[in-house]
Amino acid sequence: MAELIPAPFGDLVRRLYREPVVQDSIFELPRRSWYCPPASGPDLCVRFQGHRAGNPCGPAAGPHTQMAQNLLLSYVAGARILELKTVQVDDRLTIPRPCIDMTNVGYNVEWSQELRVEDSLREYAAGAMLIEMFRRSPEVSEQGLLGPAGDVIYDISVGYDLAGIRSDKVSRFLDGMHDASRVIEHLRDDIPQEFTAARDHDYATRLSTTVTLSTFHGCPADEIESICQVLIGEHDLDVIVKMNPPTLGRQQVEHLLYEVMGYTALQVNPKAYDAAISMDESIELSDRLTRFAESRGRRLGFKFSNTLEVTNHRDFFTADNEIMYLSGQPLYVITMALTDVFRRRVGPTVPITFSAGIDKFNFPDAVACGFVPITTCTDLLRPGGYGRLPAYRQRLTADMDKHGAATVDDYVLQRFGQQDEAARRAVTDVGDNAEPNDLHEATVQWAGLLNTAIAAERAKAEPRYRADRNGKIPKRIESQLETFDCITCDKCLPVCPNAANFKYPTPVVSFDYHDVIVSSSGQWRTGPSRHFEITERMQIACYADFCNECGNCDTFCPEYGGPYIRKPSFFGTVESWKQAAPRDGFVVETTPTGGSIRGRIKGANYVLEVNDREQTHHYDDATVKTVFSMAEHQVIAIRPLETLASDHRVDVGVYHTLCHLFNGIRDRTRIHQVNASSSRRDLVE
Repeated sequence: MAELIPAPFGDLVRRLYREPVVQDSIFELPRRSWYCPPASGPDLCVRFQGHRAGNPCGPAAGPHTQMAQNLLLSYVAGARILELKTVQVDDRLTIPRPCIDMTNVGYNVEWSQELRVEDSLREYAAGAMLIEMFRRSPEVSEQGLLGPAGDVIYDISVGYDLAGIRSDKVSRFLDGMHDASRVIEHLRDDIPQEFTAARDHDYATRLSTTVTLSTFHGCPADEIESICQVLIGEHDLDVIVKMNPPTLGRQQVEHLLYEVMGYTALQVNPKAYDAAISMDESIELSDRLTRFAESRGRRLGFKFSNTLEVTNHRDFFTADNEIMYLSGQPLYVITMALTDVFRRRVGPTVPITFSAGIDKFNFPDAVACGFVPITTCTDLLRPGGYGRLPAYRQRLTADMDKHGAATVDDYVLQRFGQQDEAARRAVTDVGDNAEPNDLHEATVQWAGLLNTAIAAERAKAEPRYRADRNGKIPKRIESQLETFDCITCDKCLPVCPNAANFKYPTPVVSFDYHDVIVSSSGQWRTGPSRHFEITERMQIACYADFCNECGNCDTFCPEYGGPYIRKPSFFGTVESWKQAAPRDGFVVETTPTGGSIRGRIKGANYVLEVNDREQTHHYDDATVKTVFSMAEHQVIAIRPLETLASDHRVDVGVYHTLCHLFNGIRDRTRIHQVNASSSRRDLVE
C-alpha cells in the first residue's frame, strides 16, 4: 500500500517562494485560481467558536487537510476555516486502493488517519506556518492578507472512541495543538537561510482551540457525551459533535433517497439505522453538553453531517469492501433535512457547522442558514480541485449585492425575507429591554433557523440533486497513457488533493536507435533498429511521496491507464523508492560531478549516472554497465556485471527514457517537488 511521506519543510518553503515567480502558481494551482479578496464589496467575515475568520468556507476534514501543502492550497484558494483531517490512535491502518470514487456522486472507503499521529501534528504546524508566510509575503500573494479577510481558523478533528482519545498518543497530539512551540521552532530551523523574513516571523504556537468529534457510525450517545466531557474538561477545547444521517430515521432518509431523488440503486446499510443515536437522544445530548460546556467557559456545537453508509453495488472498489460511504449531491438533501429537524428541536442558539454536498450553487443558501463553517470535500475532488473555491465567494458576494447585504449577518436576515419573524421571536427570547447587540445576535440566530427550513425545501425540489442528473461518467478517448506524451489536458493536476501530480518540460524528439547485444564472451553488437519519440513539450509526472493511490486522477483522466500508474512517479529519497518496491518509479540524486536517476520499470531496476565533467552517461541495467557519450549517445565501453550464460540485450530505449526524465526534472523553467528538494538545490538555483 502506498504511504504518504511528508516533505522536508525547507523544500516546501523553497517551493512556496520560487514557484510563483517562475510559473505563476503554487503547487500547480495557477494564480488565476487564487482567492483575492477585493478592497470593496461585502464583508464575509464570520465568528467561529469565539474567533474571527475571513469567510465561512473551508475544506472538510479529509484528503484536503492532511498534509502541509494541502492546508496552504486550501488557504490560497480562499478557505478560511480548515477542518484538519481526523486523528485517531490507530495510525497504522491498511486502506484499500483505490479509495475514492468521484465518477458522478461520491463514494469512498478510506479511513481518516493516513499519517502517524506525530506526523499529523508536524504537518498541521507546517501548514499553518506556510500560510503565515503566504499572508505576509506581498511579493508572492501580491497583497497583504493580514487584515480580516485573511484571518484563518484551524479546527482539529479527532476520533473515534473514548479509549483512543484518552490514549497517551492522542493526548500528546492535543497538547501539541495547544502548544506547538517545540514543533514550530524545529520547523523554523529548517527554513533555508535565504528566506530571512520567514525565519523571523512570530508564528502562533496555539494552533487551535476547537475540535470536531468524529465517532464511529454507531457510537452510543453516552460514549459521545463522555468524550466531549474529556475534550472540554481536560483539554479546554470548544467541541463540535459530528452527527450521522440515519439520525433522521429510516423512513425519512429512504423517502428522500428513493422517492424524492430516485437513487433506487442504493441500499443504505441496515445496521446504520440500528446503530445511530436517535433524534431524541441527540436533543438530550445537546442540552446536557451545552450546559457542561458553559459551566467551563467553553462552547458546544453540532456538525451535519457524516457520510451515509451504503452497500457496495459498484465495481470501482474491490468486492471485499462491503460498505462504502456516500457523499455529494444526495447527501446535501438528506443532511439539510436532518439539520432542519434538529434545529427546530434545539432552538436557534446551538451553533451548526455544515458539510454535505456543498458546491458553488448551494453555498449561498448554506451561508443564509447561519452555518459556520461550511465545508466541502466531494466538490474539490472534481476537475479544478482547490481552484473551485473562489467561485463560492463569487456566487455569495453577487447574491449579497443583490439583496443589499453588507455583512454575512445582513445576508442571513435578508436572504429569504425572514427578518420580521426572526425579530419577533428574538424579542420573545431576550426581551424588549435587551442590549442592542444581544437582540441583533438573537435575531440573526432565529433567521438562520427559519432559513434552514426554506433551504431544506429548496433542496428537495431541486432537480440537479436527483439520480437522473447524476449518472454521467467522465468521457474517455481510445488512448493509453505512456511514460511520455498525453493530451496534457491537466485535469489530473488539480484533482489530486495532495498536489502529487506535476508538469515538467522535455524537448520534442524523434529518432532511431539500436539496442546493444552483449554476448557471453563480453563482446557486443548492435541489435535491430527501434524508434524513440516525444511529441509534447510538457509532460506529466507524479511525486510518489505525496501519492496515496486514491485513484481520483484516473477517474478524470480522458485516457486509460491512470496517471498515478502509467506516468513516471518520482520519490523524494532512495529510501522511499526502495521501500515502495515493487511499485515502479524513479529517484533523482545530485553529485558533485553531475547526478543520477534510479528507475524501477516493470519491476526491473536501472541506474543512469551522469558525469558532466567527462560528458558521459553510465547506464546500469543490473547485468551490464554501458558507458555512452553524452552528446551523441554512442557506446564508449561495456562491462558485464556478472558472468553471462547467454546473449544479453541492453535496452537502449530505457536508457533514452532515463536521459529525458533526468534532464526534464533538472530543467529550471518549472519548479516542482523534485527539483525543490534541498538535496538538489543546484537544479533550481
